[in-house]
Amino acid sequence: MTLIKSLLLGSAAGLVAVSAASAADLPTRKGPVAAEYVRVCSITVAGAPVVGFVLPGSDTCLKISGYVTGQMEGGNVSNSNAVVYGPAANVRNAAGNVIGQRSTQGIGSSFGRDSFGWTTRYNLTFDAVSNTAYGPLVAHAELQFNHGEGFDNTGRAGSDGGLNRAYVTWAGLTAGKANSFFSFTGGGLGWANFFSPDQKGFNQPDVLAYTASVGGGFSATLSIESPAWLEDQGSAPIALNPYLGSAVRGGTRAPDIVGAIDVSQSWGTAHLAGVGHNVRASSLVNNTTIDKWGWAADAGVSFNIPSMAGSVVGVTGAWSRNALWFSGIPDGMWGEFGSQVNGNGQGSAWGDAFSNGNGTWATPTAWTITGWANFAINPQITLGVEGSYGEITWSGALPTSMLSNSRSFIVGGVAHYDPVKNLDFEFELLYQNTKTDQPTGYVAGNGVTTTRTWQGTADGFAARFEVTRSF
Repeated sequence: MTLIKSLLLGSAAGLVAVSAASAADLPTRKGPVAAEYVRVCSITVAGAPVVGFVLPGSDTCLKISGYVTGQMEGGNVSNSNAVVYGPAANVRNAAGNVIGQRSTQGIGSSFGRDSFGWTTRYNLTFDAVSNTAYGPLVAHAELQFNHGEGFDNTGRAGSDGGLNRAYVTWAGLTAGKANSFFSFTGGGLGWANFFSPDQKGFNQPDVLAYTASVGGGFSATLSIESPAWLEDQGSAPIALNPYLGSAVRGGTRAPDIVGAIDVSQSWGTAHLAGVGHNVRASSLVNNTTIDKWGWAADAGVSFNIPSMAGSVVGVTGAWSRNALWFSGIPDGMWGEFGSQVNGNGQGSAWGDAFSNGNGTWATPTAWTITGWANFAINPQITLGVEGSYGEITWSGALPTSMLSNSRSFIVGGVAHYDPVKNLDFEFELLYQNTKTDQPTGYVAGNGVTTTRTWQGTADGFAARFEVTRSF
């Protein structure tokens, strides 16, 4: 037994010695570099944390977010009037081609039109933020893709997609495609809009702006923005032109110039803004032109409800002259056929100016007022109500122009149910009623209309159910 132990011990010692000698002959190497793991970051921007991950080799915090929503829409559809806003006949060139078209409102029979529709949207957002000596340096980019079919679909009977917002902010500077600094509320509590000069939920302008914070929650902004042309809404009645009659838009000579004052404190927020909007068009009838400045003002206030965290009540209003978009009327509900509800009845006339065809121009004054209340019943349920009223008044119109004044209101409600984090079920129901005065030059059955009697009232509703998953 002693002999066996001696042999084993001797063998082990020999192996250790050989191993040590072999190790001494090997070249010396450094150990592997430690793996660089993803680091979580959080940088505060405008009072809210941007939580993401640090891009390797940089000091930039990147946040990726977005949402997917699937919706079903429905609403009433009935017959409508069709009336022409424009000169006595289309303007034609020497070859007989129509170059100055009369703007037609109304759709006629409802038999072939949809009363149900579907919309799917995918939104993808990137925020790149880094700290500097002058505050956060932010790049925000937002891509949005839609597919839709049938009634009131966002994809306009197919698929679309592209840039929704993309801008840089730093030390009070904002540059890029961003929310307009004119509007207080944007589009409203639901998917479809109340009367508001939106340019926040969609149709954002290109801006170059500077915001100065003066303390106490007060700030002042001066913004130069791309002009708000009504054709951006894809509205058929104005034939992709912000002017009516035989008029066509002239070249852009000036941007929209916006000035705004805002306050945000524990009680709520308030806003006051004004805009100068260049109106520039020519008439194809007699080559007369209009080149003047329109303007508009927007003001609003919202109050937090202390006894219900997350609940607010507010009111806002806008007034415009030769700057119809800024009144908020074209953005009401769906912006379809000039405040005409789903083609029901006679729509109102939209435009920043109207050529009478004789060297004179008609011009619009428009105003709106809107109120809303949003109640957070509990963390899962939120209920909201909203209402708007607006008017369009034309001055300087000839009887042959077929222009007329309109009044419209919208009322509705929105309900949200969030059973788990990042999942939202929404139901909304809105009703709109528009009354358009019979034009002084209207003669029943003269070929201008499809009916013998004036149908000046348009009303209808739309309901929407949507399921949204945010990330």
